[in-house]
Amino acid sequence: MEIRLRMILAVLHACIAVLARMVVIVHEYSGPVEYIELPYLIVCSLIREAFLSYMTTVILIIAIDRGIATVAWCWQVSSLPFFDKLKFL
Repeated sequence: MEIRLRMILAVLHACIAVLARMVVIVHEYSGPVEYIELPYLIVCSLIREAFLSYMTTVILIIAIDRGIATVAWCWQVSSLPFFDKLKFL
């Protein structure tokens, strides 16, 4: 997937996760005193967990992409004779 689209989806997912967190916080402060698991709390908790796993995966994909690009660039630069002369300068 293109990096811009991935970043747009990450920001969109982050906005949804912030809203889900706000719902959980409002319920904690103004909800019922007894312990009740309501359906919207379960959904908000699942959204938060999905956000954590999605962002961790995005960071991993970007790190792997940059690592491969760095290795490929070093390999490409080292194979050119012009850059071999620059190493000795």
